[in-house]
Amino acid sequence: MSEINKQDVQRAAMLLTASIKSVLLYPLAHPAVRQPLQELVGLLTGMMGEKHELHFGVVEGTFFIEGCLLVAPNAAVTELVERLTQKGIDACTVFSGVTPDDLFGFAAALAARNSSADTIPAELEGKGIVNIRLGIEDVVAGEGGEKGEALVPAAIYRDALKAVRDTMREIDNGRIPSGDWINGVVENMVQVTMEEPTTLLGLAMIKDYDNYTFSHSVNVGILALTLAAFLGLDKDALHEVNTAGLLHDIGKTRIDKTILNSPGRLSDDEFKQMKRHTEEGAEIVRQMKNIPPQVAQAVLGHHIKHDRTGYPEWAREIPFGLYTEIVSVADCYDAITTLRTYQRPTLPKEAMEIMRRLSGTSLNGELVQQFEAMMGEYPVGSLVRLDTNEIALVMKPHPMESVEPAVKVLIGAHGETLETPRLVSLAEENGRRYASIVAPVDPLLKNVSLAHHLLAA
Repeated sequence: MSEINKQDVQRAAMLLTASIKSVLLYPLAHPAVRQPLQELVGLLTGMMGEKHELHFGVVEGTFFIEGCLLVAPNAAVTELVERLTQKGIDACTVFSGVTPDDLFGFAAALAARNSSADTIPAELEGKGIVNIRLGIEDVVAGEGGEKGEALVPAAIYRDALKAVRDTMREIDNGRIPSGDWINGVVENMVQVTMEEPTTLLGLAMIKDYDNYTFSHSVNVGILALTLAAFLGLDKDALHEVNTAGLLHDIGKTRIDKTILNSPGRLSDDEFKQMKRHTEEGAEIVRQMKNIPPQVAQAVLGHHIKHDRTGYPEWAREIPFGLYTEIVSVADCYDAITTLRTYQRPTLPKEAMEIMRRLSGTSLNGELVQQFEAMMGEYPVGSLVRLDTNEIALVMKPHPMESVEPAVKVLIGAHGETLETPRLVSLAEENGRRYASIVAPVDPLLKNVSLAHHLLAA
C-alpha cells in the first residue's frame, strides 16, 4: 500500500462531504458532481497502491483512512464524521476498480434522510455497487504470506479501541461477547511487539478524555504487553498479559454510570460500589469464550496491591501471579499520567518517581525497576527541551543511545512551531551530538497534541 499522508486523507474526506451535498442537487453528469468524484477515485486508487482494498471510517470521533487519523479535523471532515456516526457507520471498505458511479451511489445513500448502516448495504447491492462495502475485513493483515507486512501501529491502536469499546457495549446491552475479536486484535499487537518491543509504546501516551475507559484500557494493554516483552516472556504469556490489560476494567460496565462518570472524587459509598468492578470484571471474563483463565485472575487482582492491602478484600490470600502485577504497574502509570478533573496529569519522568515511592507496597518493586529501565530516563511520549532551545517529542526509548531518529523536533529554537517536524537522532556520532535533553516540558503549556504526532509517526 502506498504511503498515506494527512493531506490526501483530508482532501478525500472533503471531496466525499462535498459529494454528499451535491448528489441531491445535480445528476452524475453535472461537473459539480462528476469532477469531485473523479478526483476522489484518483485519490483512493493512489492510496491503495498495489493493494486491492482501502479502509476508512470513524473511531472515537476521529476520521481515518487505514492507519492515518485526522486528530485535528476541519469543518468538512467534522461534518463527515457526524454524518457517518449518525448513520451508525464505523468503517467502510473500498475495493480496486471503484468508479465515480459507485461513489455517486454511495454518496446518495449517505445523503438519504432515513438511510442507516442497516439499510445502506441492500441499497448498494440494489444499485449493483460491489466495490464499496460497509465494515472492514482483514483490517491490518496482508494476504497469504504477507501477513504482518501491513501491520500499521496506528491502525492496530484504532482496532484495539474499537474492540474494547464494542465488547463493553455488548456487555452494556446484556450480552457476553466471545473473546474472538479481542483475540484477533491481541494477535496483531503481540506480533508487532515481538518484532520490535517498543513499536506500540508511544501510542500508550494518547489520552482520550471523552472516552477515558476505552483509551485507558488500550493504553494499559500496550504498557503491560511491552513490559512483558521486555521481561522476555513467551508468546502465549504476551497474549494473556495483553488481553488482561485490555479487559482489566471490563467490570466497569456493571457500575452505575453516574458513579463511573463522576467529575470529582467519589464518596465512601460510591467508592465501595466502584471497587466491585474487579469482581464483576473477572466474572464477565470467565464467561467469555476463548479467553484463558489467567486473564480473569489478573482482572480480579489488578487492585489487590503487592502488599495485599487492596481490594477485593476477600481475595487477599489468593496467590496472584506475575500477570496481575504487570497489569497493576501498567494501570498505575497510565492513571497518574492522565488528566482528570481532580488531578493534573503527571509528566512521564515524574510518574516514574511516584511509582518508585509505591514500590514494595502498592507495586512490585522489581517490576517497577524493570519498567523504568524499559521506559528510559525520558519515556516515549515525553515532551522535552533540548540544549539548542528546541522542543522535541521523544519517539523511542533511550533517545541518547539510538542512532535511529529518536526525537521529533516540533518547536524551533526561537519558539516557532515547525510546519514540518524533523526526526533526529541524539546519539553521539563521530564525537559530536546533535543536541542533549535539558528538561521535560509540559505539553499543555506548549499546546502540543501528543496524539497528533504519535499517530503520525
